[in-house]
Amino acid sequence: AGLSIALVANIAQGAVTYPYTDAIKYPFGFQSSKFTDATFQEWYTQYKSSKLIADCNGGKRTTCVGEDGEATTKVESMGWAAIIAAYMGDKTTYDGLIKFYKSKLQSHGMMDWKTGCNGDVDDDKGSASDGDLDVAFGAVVAAWQWGGSYVNDAKAIINTCKKLIVSCNGTSVLAAGMGSGGNSPYGGCSETDLSYYTPAFFREFAKFTGDNAWSKLADDTYYILEKTANQSTGLVPDWHTYNGQPYSGSRNGKTYHYDACRVPWRMAIDYLWNGNERALAWCKKVTDWANKVGASNIKDGYSPDGNPTGSYNNQAFVGAFATAAMCNTQTISDAFADQMAKLKTNTGYWYHGFLGTIYTLTMTGHMWTPDLLAKQTGVQLKTTSATASAMVVTNVSNRTLNISGMKNVSNIDLTSMNGQIVKQTENISNGTATMDVSSVKRGCYLLSIRGTDGKVSTTQVVLMK
Repeated sequence: AGLSIALVANIAQGAVTYPYTDAIKYPFGFQSSKFTDATFQEWYTQYKSSKLIADCNGGKRTTCVGEDGEATTKVESMGWAAIIAAYMGDKTTYDGLIKFYKSKLQSHGMMDWKTGCNGDVDDDKGSASDGDLDVAFGAVVAAWQWGGSYVNDAKAIINTCKKLIVSCNGTSVLAAGMGSGGNSPYGGCSETDLSYYTPAFFREFAKFTGDNAWSKLADDTYYILEKTANQSTGLVPDWHTYNGQPYSGSRNGKTYHYDACRVPWRMAIDYLWNGNERALAWCKKVTDWANKVGASNIKDGYSPDGNPTGSYNNQAFVGAFATAAMCNTQTISDAFADQMAKLKTNTGYWYHGFLGTIYTLTMTGHMWTPDLLAKQTGVQLKTTSATASAMVVTNVSNRTLNISGMKNVSNIDLTSMNGQIVKQTENISNGTATMDVSSVKRGCYLLSIRGTDGKVSTTQVVLMK
């Protein structure tokens, strides 16, 4: 039998800047009320006043107070700060950060990993992949927020970061960074770090640019994670090979420490946003283990089998488990959120200030995508021209959607009403596309048309056999 299709009201609206005060409920997982918006605002205010400095020729930079000193800026903190500022709708801060970031780009097109306002603090002009990738995602959020030139800016940063993807026997892997003074990536197959991988961000890069290399990297992240994680605890070392062996060089390949502590946050987002089952499985395993230890007893370092090597209970470790606990149960989510609320913002140490702020931004529902906004609020960011008004969807007998009348479209998603992606296509030519829905059950779905400028038009579709 053929496929009947009903196109319901198109819900795309005009351009908006989505303010931080309008939190969302993630389509998957558990959100806790133990860490409140009021506490988050207090943390954010202290973070902004103590961790950001406007002293660089009109730019704004992050500072590593408590470790390398106020004069030092690391690219990883620039990435977190860019994401936070864009989600907070703080255009002045975001613009200052991106100005400083661009002023420190090296010949390889990425920021010097460790620098200062007026000059470098060491002779190593190499990059660190996690920081540049987070800056790229901050740029995507800025494009969602403000459109215009921010769209091309985000695409340029993403395309530069693509050189960090290397192939290891067909598996897409992130290099550790770009070498000092050259255009060649270093590390990768024998030297990579799961705390540099954020699959949910990579999926948004793919949607934003139409480049499926990012989708493959997102999926292949789980090959690396599953090979590397301890079978009992789920813990991973800071550095390792792509196929799960501990790194044998000068970096820490033995313990779950101040790199690896960020992995639970990075994986959790892919479940909270997309319902990724592999993210769920790992986050549940690692937080089952962490819950047995107890949120107030978590230390800042462990061997992969769970023996403590650290001494302190702090935001960098507890907060990451708190985000991953959102993938487990309400009880476990509440326990870790409650412990985060009890911890001080620790304004003296840069790492906790940045990570604590971005973790709690996630925990309180302030990290969104345009697709999530459309599904939950009915409000959509600015659409590309003609995607809403001229789009036509028809069907043929072999259960294929024919979509036509589009302009400047990069990809199309068919999602369930609770936000899970059912089908995707990037095979768009001359404003037309097809989507095989032969395996899709009848019911109500959302067809999201993402333009090359990063904006989305969403139409409700009812599939009936």
